[in-house]
Amino acid sequence: MRREIGRMRSGQLHQLLHAFAVEAAQVLSAAVATGDEVGFEVVEERARTHRPALYCYRPLTGAFVMRHWPMLRVQPSAAAALAELERLPGLHTYLESHVPAGAADDGSELAEVALRCFTERIFDGADKSFELAPDRFEPAYRELFANVVEQHTEIALLGLLRGVSTTMKELALGDGVLLAPLERLGRVPPDPAWVRDDRPSVVVAIDPGEGSDGVAQALHRLLGLQTAMRLYAGGISLAPLAWIHADGTDWRALSLPAGGRGDANVVLVGEQEEELRSFCQLVSRRRPTDGALAWALRRFELGCSREGRLEGLSDHLLALRALLEPEGPGSGRLAGRLAALAAADSLERGELTKRMLRAITLEQSVIGGAEVPDGALALATEVEERLRTLLREVIAGELRGDLAAQADARIYVPEAELGTDGEDEFQVTRRAVRSSFGSDLFATPSTSARNPHVPRFDPAMEALVDAPTTEMHL
Repeated sequence: MRREIGRMRSGQLHQLLHAFAVEAAQVLSAAVATGDEVGFEVVEERARTHRPALYCYRPLTGAFVMRHWPMLRVQPSAAAALAELERLPGLHTYLESHVPAGAADDGSELAEVALRCFTERIFDGADKSFELAPDRFEPAYRELFANVVEQHTEIALLGLLRGVSTTMKELALGDGVLLAPLERLGRVPPDPAWVRDDRPSVVVAIDPGEGSDGVAQALHRLLGLQTAMRLYAGGISLAPLAWIHADGTDWRALSLPAGGRGDANVVLVGEQEEELRSFCQLVSRRRPTDGALAWALRRFELGCSREGRLEGLSDHLLALRALLEPEGPGSGRLAGRLAALAAADSLERGELTKRMLRAITLEQSVIGGAEVPDGALALATEVEERLRTLLREVIAGELRGDLAAQADARIYVPEAELGTDGEDEFQVTRRAVRSSFGSDLFATPSTSARNPHVPRFDPAMEALVDAPTTEMHL
């Protein structure tokens, strides 16, 4: 990753700085041609023997460049060169050797001081000729590049993703995101969660890229990866702290919002690399930003951030209500609609409806602090898994449009519309509209099964589901 980033930065930086150096050579040569002389100083060079000291003249090229800097600063190529320098992380290191401390503090001034310093390094020793030759430009460029790019591309944002491990040395998810076992990390952050926690975990390394907002963007990508992994499987969460690290610097901690369980044991093997990469990229591209689906996804994550599954039950039921019960909980339709969309057959549909009704009742016991019945944890876990599957299918484009209407279409049709073979044509009939919705269901054969567990994501589906749709915002 380091060499690839360095090569990308090198080409553009070299091109922009060379263009500026060409124009700078023309301006300085014109100044000399009009009679503006480069000053000089007398420097004593002491001999190693007892012979008399030698004296030589040293051109004050830096002062000459400084005197003409207002003209150099407004050259057409200067703006692009300054913009590129402002994006680089190591200007301080470069200037420490050439500029007095405190000469520039804010980003734009720092870039300008660096560009002026670079110009002085190119023409160091010139007095009458400011011709731009490779033996002048290239050494100065290599000096700058080594300080501002190569020594600083090791900076990385590191997070610990708990509840998942891998048998691979590393797993590249694209866009500068890498997963690797913790033991492959050369230096471990001074964080007990990284040192003492024996739960399955992998390190997430993200390249912050260039620019002043690089770390903020990397944090956003880290939390986005957590969302994708929580949709991939349950019991996965980041450790409370992320860490910034670069060669030669101390660790710096960054607090992450919320927490969450990391009690799963998902093992990623080589055959899953392309599948997981495609899944994470799909979630990143199609993640909703507004509407009921976006709200439900945020509520799902809130539930996953709770330390216990029972604590997250209300969050997950609220998310399901946002998607499947827009009329409000008083309609009593959540359990039946979820069963209509998720159940594999008629028997499972009836049983799933009953379990979801028990989960809704369980929520009131948890809120009131009452003793929960046996099987409560299994109920809360199933609610989370059903919600996970539903969100995954909507984001992937397998389910579109009004989910409540789709569920109702599967649940019932008026009896008058049933023919003699109606039981073969329809999945469910509804005898009457009463307040007790769950007891009105009479199941008949279903058409498809839903797996509530970890998906086998097919990358070939991307072309079918990747186009933006208005149905994403329910």
